[in-house]
Amino acid sequence: MLANFRLIVGLFHLFTFGSMAQTGVESAEKFLNNGEIEKARTIFLQNKEMPKSIEYLGDIASFNKNWDEAIEYYETLIDMDPENAKYNFKLGGAMGMKAYYGSKFQAALLLGDIKEYLKKAAAMDPTHKESRRALVELYVQIPSVLGGSKTIAESYASDLDRLNEVDALLADAYIYKNQEYKDLARNKYNEAIRVALKKPDLLTRNYLKYELGEAAAIYEIQLDGGEKFLREYIANYGYKDLKSPAWAYLRLAQIERARNNQQAALNLIEKSLEIDPDFDKALVEKQKIQRL
Repeated sequence: MLANFRLIVGLFHLFTFGSMAQTGVESAEKFLNNGEIEKARTIFLQNKEMPKSIEYLGDIASFNKNWDEAIEYYETLIDMDPENAKYNFKLGGAMGMKAYYGSKFQAALLLGDIKEYLKKAAAMDPTHKESRRALVELYVQIPSVLGGSKTIAESYASDLDRLNEVDALLADAYIYKNQEYKDLARNKYNEAIRVALKKPDLLTRNYLKYELGEAAAIYEIQLDGGEKFLREYIANYGYKDLKSPAWAYLRLAQIERARNNQQAALNLIEKSLEIDPDFDKALVEKQKIQRL
């Protein structure tokens, strides 16, 4: 009888702890989605035994550009569930960002692992768009002597044709841009913006709006559409996004410069510099605007 009572008490504590942990994670998610990242992080740290908390901690570390910390969290998740496509993508992505911001030596050391995890994510989930976009960029950027390949990049880009038309067009544009086929890149970006305006449901990630707005600003195409996407990006900016609003305001300023609206451009570039006073590209853009 006593043994049965202890079992019941144990199950009660297990259920109660699990419910409390779940409630804690849910409240942390609300903080995170409201932009209160440090409040969310504190709660996730209190529930580190839960995979969801570990994943969010990795995402927050990535948002803060703490790549080693993010890698550690994602590696923990891979140990728990090695066949999870999302975990493999996030680990490969964090390693890729560490390589991008680090030295050439670091990048060379990480390259094999980056490929491994991104390719595994794509292989395990035939619908995983993000891993395919990342692989397109990876195989285009790295030299052929280190395993870069335009053909492989194009094969992953073609996969995107059946998954998301906007992603596919942006991938094609990226390939052309890096081959310095400016007109072909411009045409692909132009088409991507057109399709996105016609089919907004294809914009499944907020960051796609930044990419489209950036293309509009750089290539001076479909400026109204580019402005729309950049303002939406800023309004919905969160921990999953790669570029801070400072970048979006820079692109909006470039759009106004293309329209010859000097005062509007200056107002926007000042907003960019309010967020990041040392933002070198914004400082250069301000000089261009002042010369209008």
